[in-house]
Amino acid sequence: MGNKDPLYGLNWAALVCPLLLPVSFLWDLVSYWSLLASYWLARGATTHEDKVQDVQEQVRQRNGRKMCTARPSWMSISQQRLGYKDRMCRVRLDALKAIVSVDREQMTVSVEPNITIGFLNRALVRQGLTLPVVPELDNLTIGGLVNGGGIESTSHKYGLFHHIATEYEVVLASGEVIRASLTENEEYFHAIPMSYGTLGFVTLVRLRVVEHKPYIRLTYTPCRSLDQTIATFSAQTMKDTDNDSVEGIAFSRDTSVIMTGQFVTREEVDFSQLNPMGRWYKPWFYQHVRSFLESGDKEHVEFVPTLDFHQRHNKPCFWMSHIWLPWADKPLARLLTGWLLPMNYQLLQWLKETFIGDDFEDNLMLQDFILPIHHIKESLILNDSLTNIYPVWLVPARLYLPHVPKSLLPSAGDVMYVDVGVYGHSKLPNFIGRERALKAFEKFTLEHQGYQALYAETLLSYEEFCTMFPREQYDLARNKFPGTIDAYPEVFEKVSKIGREQIHLKDS
Repeated sequence: MGNKDPLYGLNWAALVCPLLLPVSFLWDLVSYWSLLASYWLARGATTHEDKVQDVQEQVRQRNGRKMCTARPSWMSISQQRLGYKDRMCRVRLDALKAIVSVDREQMTVSVEPNITIGFLNRALVRQGLTLPVVPELDNLTIGGLVNGGGIESTSHKYGLFHHIATEYEVVLASGEVIRASLTENEEYFHAIPMSYGTLGFVTLVRLRVVEHKPYIRLTYTPCRSLDQTIATFSAQTMKDTDNDSVEGIAFSRDTSVIMTGQFVTREEVDFSQLNPMGRWYKPWFYQHVRSFLESGDKEHVEFVPTLDFHQRHNKPCFWMSHIWLPWADKPLARLLTGWLLPMNYQLLQWLKETFIGDDFEDNLMLQDFILPIHHIKESLILNDSLTNIYPVWLVPARLYLPHVPKSLLPSAGDVMYVDVGVYGHSKLPNFIGRERALKAFEKFTLEHQGYQALYAETLLSYEEFCTMFPREQYDLARNKFPGTIDAYPEVFEKVSKIGREQIHLKDS
């Protein structure tokens, strides 16, 4: 992704992606119909139990080795090649991709971990339901969103993706199956999120659902200074309003657009302000948002179909598709090839791992830092001086922190944070390099009681990692059932560059 081809001195992704684009489209089409077939074939049949028994048998046959999933690293959104998998017992979970049940009385849906968020959301919408938190990229799996984290512009109301989970089914190191909820195996219920499969294999997730409203009323507010950005964003996040969605995109240190939204029924829509932004010929979302900076300082209101809104960052992969397809956002290209998008990121990962190698360009950052809302201004100033990468994604999230004593929490029992997403190439002539920049970001995040998203790279030491992610709940879960510690690596050993090197040295 963005590497230079050593033979031709060309941007390899921009060169091969026009050829890969139709392959990507067919790949996604086949994957979707495969999921659809699994969904219909599983209806009325008790196939979930058979799949879980298969996982149990694999676990019992591990022959003393530590375990991980068999999902290859190129199918992950992580930047790293997960080489530790080659030395472990790899357990196949790929068959677990069905919707098991929908409970309208309890307003929950039970799903297997390998179903994708895009497919699940479409299936629920057909039944008049949706998830309270719908992360934007369609090929993210439910298991990945629980074990690795997920966030969306509704997270200021509902929290991170795992906060809408009410129960997990888990296969332990012994092969035993347990349920984890607030009333059963509570240690596991709190520790499974962000555990990256180091406590057991999640085979079922029960999630809360809400009634689907077909449109969202979006208000775009242009901001012309950093102070205005912070004031507008904070006010819309913290005030007691009917905002269902809050999101910001900063296009420079002093310019941004803050978006707020309310889901509405068809009867509440002003169709003269309708924008079906999901159509293939429409401008990419972040470019559409930027256009409001060019049209004055007035707020702009439009109504967007909810499914289009859920997928607004999908085609441009936020703003990373421009790296792979620098021509694809032009009007003619959108008309001719827009229907082929989005590019399948997993195929790009496979291509890179197979033919190019593991290293990314030294000026490429793909990181999310989750900070208390009152530290956002400082973080944006830091990013401006350190990388000058724009756009920057801003989305608030209400975090529920079981490891913090309740006496230290606000009366609501939670804390408001903001995800600062830095994705792209630094064009600073004196850029200090990716690792040094990441260390500076991590130091800032640690000093300001924040968290780093673990899907990306982390250079934290073990002590720093345990400070950022207190281990109380995790250790309670690791010690609850015999054999867990011997059967799975620690989460630090999977997500950290230092941790992965330690595994390699132990295995050598």
